[in-house]
Amino acid sequence: MQALELLEALTIDRTQAELAQAGVEIAQAVTGSRIAYLHFLNEDQATIELGVWSRDTLAGCGAVYDRHYPVTVAGIWADTFRLRRPCVHNDYASTPGKRGLPSGHSLLVRHLGVPVVEDDLVRLLVGVGNKPTDYDDDDVRRLQLVARRVWSVMRQRRQFGRYVDRDNRFRQLQRLDGVCGLEYDRDEDRLTCDGMFSALFGSIVPAPTTLDGLLELVTPTDRAAISNALRGIGRSQWTTRLTCVRPSGTPFPAELTMEFRARELGRGVLGIGTLQDLSNELVVDDLRRRAHTDVLTGLSNRRRLDAVVREESGRRDRDDMTAVHYLDLDGFKPVNDSLGHHVGNLVLREVGRRLRERAREDDEVVRLGGDEFVVVQRGVADAADAEVLANALVAVVAEPMTVLGQSIRVGASLGVALAARGASLEAAMQAADRALYAAKAEGGWRWKRAPYGDEARALL
Repeated sequence: MQALELLEALTIDRTQAELAQAGVEIAQAVTGSRIAYLHFLNEDQATIELGVWSRDTLAGCGAVYDRHYPVTVAGIWADTFRLRRPCVHNDYASTPGKRGLPSGHSLLVRHLGVPVVEDDLVRLLVGVGNKPTDYDDDDVRRLQLVARRVWSVMRQRRQFGRYVDRDNRFRQLQRLDGVCGLEYDRDEDRLTCDGMFSALFGSIVPAPTTLDGLLELVTPTDRAAISNALRGIGRSQWTTRLTCVRPSGTPFPAELTMEFRARELGRGVLGIGTLQDLSNELVVDDLRRRAHTDVLTGLSNRRRLDAVVREESGRRDRDDMTAVHYLDLDGFKPVNDSLGHHVGNLVLREVGRRLRERAREDDEVVRLGGDEFVVVQRGVADAADAEVLANALVAVVAEPMTVLGQSIRVGASLGVALAARGASLEAAMQAADRALYAAKAEGGWRWKRAPYGDEARALL
C-alpha cells in the first residue's frame, strides 16, 4: 500500500523532470533495488534519450554519457526495447551479449527492465538493479505498475500543454470574426449595408441596394429562406444559416439575423440585422470539438474531462451525487504486442463503443489515452446506483470480441468514488484513481469502491 500511496502523489502539477525523478526513486524502493533509471525512446526508435537515475545510482556512478544513446550500441539492458517485454538478468556478469559498461559505471550484478509501449512505439524504459536477491515475477509486476503510472501522468501533462496552445489559437481566430450590419425597408425594397460588407465579399463588390441584389450573392438553394427572412414573412425575428458566394466563386458559410421593428415615424416596419461570416467560427468550433475529442475512439478526452470537473465541482443546484469510474484495461498489452498496433487500436475502439453504450446519455465517457478510460456518472441517487454501473462496465469490457477474425478478451480494473452535491469532483477523481490501483493490485478484472474514509473527502 505504501507503493500505491507514492504513485498517487504523481500528478500533472509536477514537471516532467520531477515525475521522472520520483518514478525512479519509487521503482528502486518497491523492488528493493540499489540502482534505478528511466530513459525515453526518441520518435525514430533508433536512439535512447538518457533520462534520470536514482540518487543512490548517481552517488556510486561517475560515468559520463552522451545524452542521445544509439540503440545499436546499447547492451542487454536495452533488450526491453528490442524484445518489447520485461527482461530479467539475475546473473548479469555471465549473460551473453552484456557488453562493457562505461568507466565509472556502477557494477551491475542483477538487472530488471520493463518497457512502456503505446501506439506501437516504445516510449519509456524503466530499469532497476542490484537487488540483494534474485528478481522475480512480483518485482516485474511492481516495476510495470510504476512505469505505466509514470508514463500515464507524463502523457497527461503533455496533453495539457497542447491544450493551452489550442486555446491561444481559439482566441486569435475569434478576433477575426466579420459582421456586416444591414437595414432593410421592405415596403420600398431598399437595402442598406455598412462598411463591413466589402470586407465580407471583397472590395470590388458594390454593396447591394435591393433584396434581389443580395440574393445574387447567395447560393440558389438558400434564396427562398433569405427572401422570407428579409421580408419578415411568418415572424418578426429570423436567424438562418446560409451559403454566400464571393465574386471569385468561393462560397463561405454565413448567418443572417433579422429583427423587424415599427418605424419611429410613419407606418410600416424596418428590418435591422447582421450578416456574419462563419468561416472562422466553424474553424474554431472544429478546433474545439477536436480538442475535446479523442481521435481514436471518438469519446471525450482529457481536456473535456477537465471541463466536466470544473462544471460539476461546486454545483449546488441539485440534490443528487456524481460518481467517477476510473478504468484501466487488463490483458491489453499482450494483445497489442502479439497482434499488432492496428488490432490494439480496434480493441480500444470497441471498448470505447461498449462503454458509451452501457453508460447513460447524460454520462461523460472519456479516454485519457493509452488504455485508460473514465466514466463520469451524473444523477447518482446513492452508492448502490454507482456500484450497479461499475459492475456493468467491468462486465461489458470483459465480454469476448472478434477483431479481424481473432477472438480477443480483455478485462478492466475499475475504481469508483462518489462526490456529493457541491463537493470537489477532483477529490473523487483522486479517490477513484487510488481504488483502481487497489483493484489492479488484487489481480484486476474487478472493481473496487474507494474506502469510506478516502471517499468522504469528496462527499463533504
